Amino acid sequence: MIKKILFRADGNYKIGLGHLFRSFALIEMFKDEYECVFLTRQDSLNDIIPKEYRIDIIPKNISYSEEPHWISQKYNYDEFIVIADGYAFDSNYQRDFKKFGFKFIYIDDLASSEMFADIVINHSLNLSVKDFTAAAEYTKFALGTKYAVMRPKFIKAAKKVKEIKKIDEVFICFGGVDFHDFTNRALEGVIEIPSIKKINIVISSAYSHESIYSTLKKRKEDVFIYKNICENKMIELMSKSQLAIVPSSTISYEACCVKMLILGGYYVDNQKRINKGLDFNGMIYNAGDFSELKAQDFKQKVLEIIQDNASNYRKMINNQSDMFDGKQKDRFNKLIESIC
Repeated sequence: MIKKILFRADGNYKIGLGHLFRSFALIEMFKDEYECVFLTRQDSLNDIIPKEYRIDIIPKNISYSEEPHWISQKYNYDEFIVIADGYAFDSNYQRDFKKFGFKFIYIDDLASSEMFADIVINHSLNLSVKDFTAAAEYTKFALGTKYAVMRPKFIKAAKKVKEIKKIDEVFICFGGVDFHDFTNRALEGVIEIPSIKKINIVISSAYSHESIYSTLKKRKEDVFIYKNICENKMIELMSKSQLAIVPSSTISYEACCVKMLILGGYYVDNQKRINKGLDFNGMIYNAGDFSELKAQDFKQKVLEIIQDNASNYRKMINNQSDMFDGKQKDRFNKLIESIC
């Protein structure tokens, strides 16, 4: 059986960091059983990659279309399988890897192109094989939150019980880059709510907006900004907070694992399907398109959640528990075993 995995993902100021962090989650899930190598391009934000990972950098002069051949010259298909996460790894990319003999797993968000991977993983809710354009006859699909790509400690947290009776601490995170600075827009609204006693904000070194520091002056002693925090710290902050304001992406799934009330929404296409599924299954308070919300809209939506009752809080937490059972690692191991 193959015991080595090549993880392939990129992340920078232009495309965001989500694909990187999702790949890190998989490495953490598999590193005790498999030898893991992380492949990324030279223009990725390589300083956020954990130093203990074995890393191989793909030179800038190698195009995406040339990558399968370049990788095949360095790594043996008999020893490694490939797990790729990113929009650049389209039908042609997958098909070329198959030509070189590799077993290929693709982490998908959009269900928009023909699939040639051995396994396609898409953790959106309410998705079926029929939603995909087309696929090779050998392609297997692993769909829904049972295959959510989560960091191990969040998977463990999903098995715990939590009850929420009131909201006085809020968690805000819009990813490491947050191009549109929804972080500050949400903060401007929440900071005006007197019953909120503490606001925890998570950003990364890629966050470059300065306006948030002016907003901080309104209630500096109640707002805490955390940068580049570890998994343990993230879980600690989420566990203490009752309400999360986050996009409908992997972080919303993490909030579900920790069991938080969630004001969730979207601002890019790949978040729409997850947002719709979370809303349909009663797991979030749906904010819709975040790009349409101003600070006062965030304030009003949070006030509505605060004024809701504890029984509705309990239903939401129960719905989250039903969808995230903490058994993802076992399922992922079985997926790899099925093609090796």
